[in-house]
Amino acid sequence: MIIDCAVYRAGVRHDTDSDRLELQAVLDGLSGDDFLWIGINDPSHEEMTRIGEALSLHPLAIEDALEAHQRPKVERYSDHTVISLRTVTYNDDDISTNEVNMFLGQSFLLTVRHGGKDLREVRRAADAAIETLSHGPTAALYTVIDSIVDQYESVASELEVDVEEVESSVFSSQRTNDSTRIYRLKRETLEFRRAVMPLREPMNRFATGSMSSESQPYFRDIADHLTRAADAIDAVDHLLDNALNAHLAQLSVQQNEDMRKLTAGATIFAVPTAIAGIYGMNFENMPELSWQFGYPLCLLLIAGICGYVYTRFKKSGWL
Repeated sequence: MIIDCAVYRAGVRHDTDSDRLELQAVLDGLSGDDFLWIGINDPSHEEMTRIGEALSLHPLAIEDALEAHQRPKVERYSDHTVISLRTVTYNDDDISTNEVNMFLGQSFLLTVRHGGKDLREVRRAADAAIETLSHGPTAALYTVIDSIVDQYESVASELEVDVEEVESSVFSSQRTNDSTRIYRLKRETLEFRRAVMPLREPMNRFATGSMSSESQPYFRDIADHLTRAADAIDAVDHLLDNALNAHLAQLSVQQNEDMRKLTAGATIFAVPTAIAGIYGMNFENMPELSWQFGYPLCLLLIAGICGYVYTRFKKSGWL
């Protein structure tokens, strides 16, 4: 579905029709830094083919735009560049990624979105920045990429908050089962990494020579944000590894404590078991059986030895 289609002359928006003949006429009438910006969401094969033919896109580029499983990348064709990247959202320990493909030509920018949050707010903000858009389609490309990369930093911040919660839970005095959440967060961090890391190298190229000298400072800003997001991902992943190791160590310590308590309890109960076993053998010549105070003395002996053993275990920290 075609969401928006407009021509920008000296940075000022002028709505236009998305009909193929109309687009061809618009493209033929563009000059200088004027450009056409088309936004599409989940296009059909017919729509993408029609727009692709009007913009003279490479057939392989059209095919990539229809497939929503592209790795973040930048590909250059004879007269246009294709940038594929992934939007990232984070909610309840779950990272969701969706794809945005952008086709940058000398006089046009085509954005093809597959799911995820729409780009209308980004476009409205760009429409207000007339001076920025007066630099041509590269400026529009920057606004879209910048909004997506800014979301990366937001997601990284939310991940860091969740990692702090996991660390607090791991080192709390209560017994918690954090391994499941740690593993899930590591899986989501891996998905996040796949969206961010492949973009660093092409954005660095944009920032150092692939774009015009006027555009390079803007893409340096994007490259800087990507670096911060990548550093945050590495830090989160490292902290999760440490949290998992600490959690396993805590489990080992807790199991050792449980075993010590069980051992201490078994030792205490071994005392009456041994004494009762001796006097349960039913031999005839057992002098204690005929004592008047034999039974209370036996109970007192059991209580005394058990109390002594309990006190020693308590002092040693086993109970």
